[in-house]
Amino acid sequence: MLAGKTASEIFDNIRHLVQSGGLQPGEVLPPVRELASQLAVNRNTVAAAYKRLVTSGLAVSQGRNGTAIKARDTLPALEGGDPTTPLNDISSGNPDPARLPDLPRYLGQIARTPRLYGDAPIEPRLGQWAEAWFAREIAVPFAVNLASGAIDALERLLCALLLPGDGVVVEDPCFLSSINMVRYAGFTPCPVAVDAEGMDPDGLEEALRNGARAVILTPRAHNPTGCSLTETRAHALREVLARYPQVLAIVDDHFALLSATPWHSPLPASTQRWALVRSMSKTLGPDLRLAFIASDAATSAALRLRLNAGSQWVSHLLQDLTLAWPDRRGVYRLDDGDSSSLSPAE
Repeated sequence: MLAGKTASEIFDNIRHLVQSGGLQPGEVLPPVRELASQLAVNRNTVAAAYKRLVTSGLAVSQGRNGTAIKARDTLPALEGGDPTTPLNDISSGNPDPARLPDLPRYLGQIARTPRLYGDAPIEPRLGQWAEAWFAREIAVPFAVNLASGAIDALERLLCALLLPGDGVVVEDPCFLSSINMVRYAGFTPCPVAVDAEGMDPDGLEEALRNGARAVILTPRAHNPTGCSLTETRAHALREVLARYPQVLAIVDDHFALLSATPWHSPLPASTQRWALVRSMSKTLGPDLRLAFIASDAATSAALRLRLNAGSQWVSHLLQDLTLAWPDRRGVYRLDDGDSSSLSPAE
């Protein structure tokens, strides 16, 4: 039986009924006016409870058909394909194992001093290398953080700066792990079409006009289409984003270390909340979960709070392995000294 006198009490009551089986997936809740009369409360109280049910993922709004209990989520399609099929899935994004570096050979070069609580979350030399790398494309002040891979970086950024239910513009088609993350983190995907030059500017404009709070853009090697932003399209996207400076703009440049495609930034100078994410997983292998995040100071501060509440840092063993690998092609070669040893790789 539905009960409660405040929005929180009504929400908690319905939540308990869902978890105990008293309300089943697909079951439609009473209309707002009817339940308000039944409970002798204001209609706005019931409406607030229903809104919270929707934003928390317990219910779905069906317009004129009312609010219904949400169907239970099923396991989504995952990156990497189905191991039971004889088909060769060329969309998985997996690198050729034969072309990955032999990381165990560098284990002897990692630091032998144990890292302790309170130590700097980023190995200083790795931080120097990352800053020099990002500085080639970023002309404004920025801060660098680490996450356990690009998808982990995207999730932490969204959770640090958005509220449950907020709209997030994603590419259509979208990388499976990205859109799964957006959905299961409690945000609303706002798909915008992608063509050979990148995301459609008109579609982005419409999504932002309708209230989307963030956008995730892939500048190079978009999965699954393989397209990269052209200079013309990047300029068009900058013009759109310039009209929405408060929108969180995340650039997922996951293929940066391997791409021969020129960098064209979709970020306008007026964007106040932005982040550029670059991963080592495509270069050193998917099992090395390490991604760099360059962002403005305010975004970095919010992200640090989110990181500190969880894992706090990426394993220094992974950071040391990244430093030990001598061939960071196309970026910088870090020899064995101070910042003066940072030089363009040959």
